[in-house]
Amino acid sequence: MLSTLPSEEILEKIFFISQRLTSYDGVDDIWEYIAKTALTITRADAVVIRDFNLASGHLTIVKSYGLTKSYINEPPIRLEEGVIGCVVSESKPYIHSDISQAAEWNANGLVNKEGVRSIVCVPLKGKESSTGAITVMRKKVEPFTEQEVFLLNMFGLQASEAIKIVKLVNSLQQQAMYDYLTQIYNKNALNSVLEKTLSLSKRYSSAMSVIFIDIDNFKMFNDTHGHLLGDKLLCDFAQILKKNCRKSDSVGRFGGEEFVILAPHTNKKKAVAFANKIRKSVENSTFIGRGNSENHITFSAGISCFPEDGDTVFELLQQADRAMYQSKITGKNRVTSWIDELDILEVDGRGIIA
Repeated sequence: MLSTLPSEEILEKIFFISQRLTSYDGVDDIWEYIAKTALTITRADAVVIRDFNLASGHLTIVKSYGLTKSYINEPPIRLEEGVIGCVVSESKPYIHSDISQAAEWNANGLVNKEGVRSIVCVPLKGKESSTGAITVMRKKVEPFTEQEVFLLNMFGLQASEAIKIVKLVNSLQQQAMYDYLTQIYNKNALNSVLEKTLSLSKRYSSAMSVIFIDIDNFKMFNDTHGHLLGDKLLCDFAQILKKNCRKSDSVGRFGGEEFVILAPHTNKKKAVAFANKIRKSVENSTFIGRGNSENHITFSAGISCFPEDGDTVFELLQQADRAMYQSKITGKNRVTSWIDELDILEVDGRGIIA
């Protein structure tokens, strides 16, 4: 029971653990400390830490102690797969004094090959969702005490924040140019590239197109499948854009579910064909949702071109954004160029959308 240790002493232990977390620089060092500390505070025989990998969409083992290599080398698991996958997806801990008696573990290697009996699994919980889990185990039937479970839960919260901070600190230099989530240009870098490319286009009197893209119904996907899989969708979407772009093109995340492609030496007609090619590629792709479901998405795009649609970065982005909005209000999953939008608005008699 929690009463076996005074509350002041528990708080002091949590404070000490939290302070130590802030003294590590690398992510690998943090995982090492988290694993060893989890073993110490729970008196466990083994520990496994899993982290959600955005690229694969699976929970992968980043650190473990006390288990065989054959178990550690088993394939990563999906969100909602098995007990650990549910702990992460539901952000709720799992506790059992003898998993050999639990149906959900009977065929699991932990019981048959590793000899594990008592187990506690807590989520690495952030503000919006859990990004991984710490699982501690004993190879005998010896239930974890309330105090040990409490400490592990508190430690899981602190560890999640520490990992988040270290990842952010380690990527500061990269984030000066690249979006931390999708690893493509961020808004500031994109504006800088646009300025330089526009300057070259003016100097050599060459065409340059801007393609403004917004994923259709992204909020609905996020609300249905959760922020973690929403983030994965954004990463996978960015990779499709990159795969379809030429080496001379630049692609960046403008914000949220908005992306911009800069296509130098490309007139409006070619840009429309290029954007539609990407649109079809996205339309034919699948994106992972809850329960490992395969989902299809679409996007709306707007195109502006130098020199006919403007001669500043602001003008070109504004016209492309307005054209994208026209794609939205006329049914989504389509590409509209700025000239097309002007024609439509004149026919409809509504004037230019502000």
